[in-house]
Amino acid sequence: MIDESETIASACAFAGFPLDQVCGGRGTCGKCKVEIIKNGEKREVLACQEKVSDELIVLLNKDQLSKKLSILTESDLIPVEFEPAVKKVFIEKESLKTPPCSGDWENIRTLLDADIKTPSLELLQKLSNILHKPDINGITFTYWNNELIDLDVNNTSKDLYGFAIDVGTTTVVAYFYNLHTGERVGIYSALNGQVSEGADVISRILACINNPSGLAKLQEKILDTINQLIEQAVNEHHIDNSDIYYVALCGNSAMQHLFLGLNPEYLGKSPFTSTTTSGVVAKAKQLNININPNAIVHFLPLIGGFVGADTLAVLLSLPEADHMGYRLVIDLGTNGEIVVGNKDRMLAASTAAGPALEGGGIQFGMRGTTGAIERVNIQNGSVNVKVIGGVKPVGICGSGLIDAVAEMLRVGIITETGKLLKKEEYLNTCPPEYRALADRLETINGMNCFVLATEEQSQNGQKIYITQKDIRAVQLAKSAIYTGCNLLVQEYGIKPEQINEILIAGAFGNYIDIEKGQYIGLLPSWGVPTRSIGNAAGAGVQLFMLSKEIREKANDIQRKVTHIELAASPHFQNEFVKNMKFSRKG
Repeated sequence: MIDESETIASACAFAGFPLDQVCGGRGTCGKCKVEIIKNGEKREVLACQEKVSDELIVLLNKDQLSKKLSILTESDLIPVEFEPAVKKVFIEKESLKTPPCSGDWENIRTLLDADIKTPSLELLQKLSNILHKPDINGITFTYWNNELIDLDVNNTSKDLYGFAIDVGTTTVVAYFYNLHTGERVGIYSALNGQVSEGADVISRILACINNPSGLAKLQEKILDTINQLIEQAVNEHHIDNSDIYYVALCGNSAMQHLFLGLNPEYLGKSPFTSTTTSGVVAKAKQLNININPNAIVHFLPLIGGFVGADTLAVLLSLPEADHMGYRLVIDLGTNGEIVVGNKDRMLAASTAAGPALEGGGIQFGMRGTTGAIERVNIQNGSVNVKVIGGVKPVGICGSGLIDAVAEMLRVGIITETGKLLKKEEYLNTCPPEYRALADRLETINGMNCFVLATEEQSQNGQKIYITQKDIRAVQLAKSAIYTGCNLLVQEYGIKPEQINEILIAGAFGNYIDIEKGQYIGLLPSWGVPTRSIGNAAGAGVQLFMLSKEIREKANDIQRKVTHIELAASPHFQNEFVKNMKFSRKG
């Protein structure tokens, strides 16, 4: 039941059809427009502003009903010795006979291959009721570190499952494992339910500050998202929720606070402090996660500021050989994280790139879903686009935006200062083979624009174009990332040419054309080998669940990484302004 104080956007999200709200529901981006019928009248409204009411009919189009995100889930795992965080041990009935005048639990502890402390009263009560039953074959004990978390009648040692979850600001990816065999049995992904409350971490932090129930609402939304993914896995593999005993999670610092229900107010203001940077362990029943109530829920440690457990997970995912020389790791997203260093010492920082790289704040920007332009190439005076799903386009996602800007810069439609030329200006400067492109330069609503798709070429009969304002948003994002990389390397005390390799992590980093990113100055181009490493955060959190060695390494790496607040640098502002220019750095 939806309360009448809720918006149409909230109602759609509740029904499983989340709408784009890149402005955080402030009614400024226009991405959540829907048609409604109210009092017999059909009209178009912003779903984030219109309240639900009796007799209201909401008409969603095909794309809004069946929108499929292009979510990066795949990642390569380095070889590790399988030793999961949670284990099960079966002890046969004969061995469970307690010596005269001694304790049942004390006898059992001698039989377990671990120094397990005395269980909770709840489990002692359960043990007292089942241990001496004549019709059992034995008891299976489930434990984490030195803590008993459950016990079952008979041998259930094969019924042991866990999730490794990468909690992103935009998307959530859950890796489902059989922890008895070490086999990954499924990967499940979804839009983070919190997007209905804001596209970036700052808007969500503000939602917590400005609304007394904001934190509870945001926590509920991410827990609902995770529970939906769990339910998908349980139904697909026909297992019992109570056989899931472990969940490892990574995410940025804001996602950690919102998942755990920690007040993020002081994370969002100087000096950007977290409630804790340590790994946090809770029981599933404390968070209302629909698995075994006593299951362990483990959020990995943070690094500092907005550099969170997802960055730590990226570092955990790298082979030991990658730690030998200096490397630069860039995790691209709304909040870009950067790490530079070697196996002994690292510096980390975050840069507020803004939502432009994920389609936010862009005139026709959208997430990487069906209908989004993901590639742009200009050849022989014609514009060629590649669209997700192979359909006519309805907008452009981050990778397509970077392509478009790089191509427009290459053919001179954009100057190095970021000015988008008018048709007459371009005709005076362009080579003859590009003259046909001038017809795509228009002034729309008083703003210079470059048309990527005409009315006939688009899905909804509307031109799709890049505006001067869009170009400025890309300049801000690319300057934030590039400036962060430069300053962090300087702070470390090495020269760019001493970097052995640049690694690009994250979903956006996987889909972007690296050469075009370097060409516009989004990514460094220092003559250094540069490659994408996919969803490295997802790989790291999986390894954390599967390997004792990796779990022990997590705190070691955390100690070796020092967080740097880039905005405090006296050079930041000058560098940022300088790097706003497109200097064709590829």
